[in-house]
Amino acid sequence: MKHSLGAPALYSIKNAAAALAALGISLAVGLPMPFWAMTTVYITSNPLAGATRSKAIYRMLGTLLGAAVAVITVPALVEWPALLSLALSAWLCLCLTLSLLDRSPRAYVLMLAGYTAAIIAFPSVGHPEAVFDNAVARVTEIVLGISCAAVAHSVFWPTSVGERLSPKLDAWLGDAEHWLRDVMAGNDKHDRDRRKLAVDAVECMILSTHIPYDTSHWREATGSVQALLYRILLLLPLLSGLSDRRQVLGRDLSLEEANGRATAWLDGGLPMGAIPDVAEAAPSGKGWGDLLRESYLVRLEQACHVLGEARQLHQALLQPHHRAPEGLTDTRLPLRLHSDPGLALLSGLAAGLSLLLVCLFWVMTGWPDGAGAAALVGVFCCLFAAMDNPVPAILGFGGAIVGAVPLAGLYLFVILPQIDGFVELSLVLLPPMLVLGMIMPHPRYGLLAVAFLMGFFSALAIQAQFSADFARFINTNVGQIIGVLVAAGVTATFRTMGADASVRRLMRSLRGDLATLAKAQKPVDPAATLARATDQLALISQRLGAPSVEADTSLREVRMAMNLATLGQARAKAEPALAGALSAMMATAADHFDSSAALASPPHDLCDSIDAALRLTLHGAAPSTGPHGALIGSDPATTRAALVALRRNLFPHAPAFAPDIAP
Repeated sequence: MKHSLGAPALYSIKNAAAALAALGISLAVGLPMPFWAMTTVYITSNPLAGATRSKAIYRMLGTLLGAAVAVITVPALVEWPALLSLALSAWLCLCLTLSLLDRSPRAYVLMLAGYTAAIIAFPSVGHPEAVFDNAVARVTEIVLGISCAAVAHSVFWPTSVGERLSPKLDAWLGDAEHWLRDVMAGNDKHDRDRRKLAVDAVECMILSTHIPYDTSHWREATGSVQALLYRILLLLPLLSGLSDRRQVLGRDLSLEEANGRATAWLDGGLPMGAIPDVAEAAPSGKGWGDLLRESYLVRLEQACHVLGEARQLHQALLQPHHRAPEGLTDTRLPLRLHSDPGLALLSGLAAGLSLLLVCLFWVMTGWPDGAGAAALVGVFCCLFAAMDNPVPAILGFGGAIVGAVPLAGLYLFVILPQIDGFVELSLVLLPPMLVLGMIMPHPRYGLLAVAFLMGFFSALAIQAQFSADFARFINTNVGQIIGVLVAAGVTATFRTMGADASVRRLMRSLRGDLATLAKAQKPVDPAATLARATDQLALISQRLGAPSVEADTSLREVRMAMNLATLGQARAKAEPALAGALSAMMATAADHFDSSAALASPPHDLCDSIDAALRLTLHGAAPSTGPHGALIGSDPATTRAALVALRRNLFPHAPAFAPDIAP
C-alpha cells in the first residue's frame, strides 16, 4: 500500500482520518473548541510512528503543566491585569529558557507548558470562574487529538524509526570505511565530507531518542542502538587522528604492511575474528618519528576494532530475534548536547517581552479579541527560538497562517452554510487537508503546510452550532497579524545573530569545554564528552558552507577532547611521577583554553609539559591490542598515543620531540 499510494499520500490520508475522527468525537461529546483537537493532530504527527508517540507524550505533559499554571494564576491575579500579564510573561520566559538548555525532544514539554498557559489563561480573563472548565476542555481536546494521531500512525501501516535510522547508520559506516581506505591510501582530501559525518552522527543520535517509543523490534534493542552510536562517535576522532598521522608521515614504507592487512580485512567484509593485529608491529625506537608511527598503528588497530564492532551491532539490529554479542552493549550513550545559556536567556526574555507588549496594548485599548493575539505571540516566539535568526521563520510561519484566512473565509461564509451533517462537513474539508498533508513531510515546506492548516482550522473555529460572525472573523485574524509582527520585531531586537557570530560563540564554548576537561580532578565520562564535542562540531559545520580555519580547528578540538578524557583516565591509575606530570600538563592546558581565543597559539610551556609526561611513558608496555576500550584505557602505550596526539594537535609545527632530555 505504501508503494502504490506513495509515502506522502499515505501520511496525508492517516492525518486526515485522525483529524476528522478527533473532530467527530469532539462534536459528539460537546467539547467547546473541536478545532483544537484537529489542529493537535497535525502538530503532533510525524511520518515516523515512534516520533509521533514520543511527541504525543511530551505534548500531553506540557499541556497538563501549562493548564495547571493557568488555573492557578487566573483566579489569583485576574483583578490585577498587569500582574497577570507579568506572571504569564515570566512563566513563558522561564519555560522557553529552560527548554533551550535541553535540545533533546523532551524539551518540548517545557516549551509547550510556557505558551499553553497563555492560550488557556487569556481567553478566561473575562470569566475567571470558568478557567478550570476551560483548562479541562482544552486538555481534553488536545489529548483527544494526540490519541487519534498516535493510533493512526501506530496501527495503520506504521513507519518505524528503525526503518529510517538503519539506512542512515549503514551509510555512515560506509562513509567511515571509505575514509579509512582513503587515509591508508594517502588520499584523504575531503575535509567538508568528513565534517558532514559529525552532522549525520548527531542526526542519528537525536533520531534514536524516539526508539523507545517505536513500533518495531528496535524498541527492545535500545542498548544496541546506544552502543552503536557510541562507536560512531569514537570513529570520528580515531579516523581524524589517523588522517593527521598519515599526513605528517607521508608514504612511509614501514606502514605499508599494516595498511595492507587492514585493507584486506575491509575487503573481506570486516570479520570480527580476523581484525588485523597491526599495533604489534609498532617500532621500538623512542624518536619522534617512531612515536608517530606507533600512534598511527595504534589508531589504525583501534579504528578497525571499533568499525568491526559497529558493523556487528548494526547486523544484530537488522535481525529481530538476534541478540548483540555479549559485552558490546555495556556502554550507553548519554544525549549530552551543546547549550548556550546566554542565548537561551535572551530568547526567553524576547518571548516574555513580546507577550507583555501585546498584553499592554490589549489592556490599554480594550480590544475585545486581544486575548487571541496574546496567546499566539508566545507560540510564534517559542517555535523558532533555537535558530540563529528566528525572524524569517517567524514571518514565514505567520504568513502561512494569515495566508489561510481567505480560504477559511470562503469556507466559512460560502461553503459551510450550504452543508448539513458531519459526513458532508468531512467531505468539504478533505481537499485542503489531503493536499497540504502531502506537503508536510517536505523538509523545506512542511512547516509552512502545518502553519496553513493551523490558520485554516483556527479561522473556521468549527463548533457544534454553526455561526459565522464577520466582525469577529476579521478581529481574530488581525490579532494573528499583530502577534506575528510583535514577535518578529522583538526577536529581531534581541536575538538576531549571523552565522559568523554563532560560530564564534560555538568555538568559545568548545574551548571552554576543553578547559573543563583539563581541570577535572576525576575521570570524565568519555561517551558524554564525545557526544557534546561532536554536537558542537556538527553545529559549526552546519553554519560553514566551505572549508575554513574554524572548521578544521573544531574537528581538531574534538580529537583533543577525546585525548584529554583518555589522559584523565590514565592519570587516575598512573604511578605518582606520571600522574604528577599529567596533572601539571593538564593544568597548563586548562589555563591556555581558559584564557585564549579559539585560534590563539598555545604557550611553549604546554609543549614542554607534554614532552615531560611523554618521556615518562617511553619504557611502558607495547601498544594495547584490545577492543574499543583501548582508546580510553590507562596502559602506557595508550597514554603515550594520547600525548602524541595532543602534541600534534596543539603544536603541529613544533620541533621534533627529544626523548633524551632528563625530566
